[in-house]
Amino acid sequence: MPPETLARLQADLFAAITDLPVGDAARAAGHLVGDARASAERRIQVYANMYRLRIAEALESQFPRLARVMGADVFGATAVAFVAAVPSRHPSLREIGRGFAAWLAADGTHAHLAPLARLEWARADVFDLADQEVMVVDALRALPPERFGELPLRLVEAHRFVDVDAATLDLWRRSGDAPSEKADPIDASGGALVWRQDISVYHRGVSAPERGALEALVAGTTFGAICERLAAGRDDAEAATQAFSWLSTWALDGLLVA
Repeated sequence: MPPETLARLQADLFAAITDLPVGDAARAAGHLVGDARASAERRIQVYANMYRLRIAEALESQFPRLARVMGADVFGATAVAFVAAVPSRHPSLREIGRGFAAWLAADGTHAHLAPLARLEWARADVFDLADQEVMVVDALRALPPERFGELPLRLVEAHRFVDVDAATLDLWRRSGDAPSEKADPIDASGGALVWRQDISVYHRGVSAPERGALEALVAGTTFGAICERLAAGRDDAEAATQAFSWLSTWALDGLLVA
């Protein structure tokens, strides 16, 4: 078979199976032979169904809590509808869920679950970002007090800010395997911060002031600048107390580049 004929055959079958406009899907059945068990069209449909089901399985691995909240049947149907509406155009299944939350937000049926999908995608997305050496608490304890003002602070790359509310964070917690005991109130006025520490992914709600400070750390800043930021509208002692509390939390959480 000439190479150009083989390439056309592959493109036509791929288009028929995936609904991607890279070949002539209507012509694809002509490449196959039917028999008493199944027609050529039916054979193609088997592959098309399996393609969608495998991608739905990949989506479930990226959105396990969402799948649990929806239920297996509803999530499966939703995943298949998403794949049909937004076919995968990336060679890796790692990217299959990137547009899922936005698609849910535009879908009147499940738009209320889009924030949970955003949170789960952020958690999946940070898992394989670059490793960096992080600042440890012992390094802070060894720093002379007069040097804290000039201490450089930068947020690790393996992080994401997610615009979700406290109800979404509570839904994520309740949809897991942990007991459904009443949780402490969540301050998510600044959404949530998602990050990876070693091989584990974490998230927590952040207040609006803390998110502003964390966003300043993305480009890099100093501890003194964070204190100055907090000093606006409050006394210096209160600002310093809050800044040191944040610094300790950030270091313990592994959020700061060494």
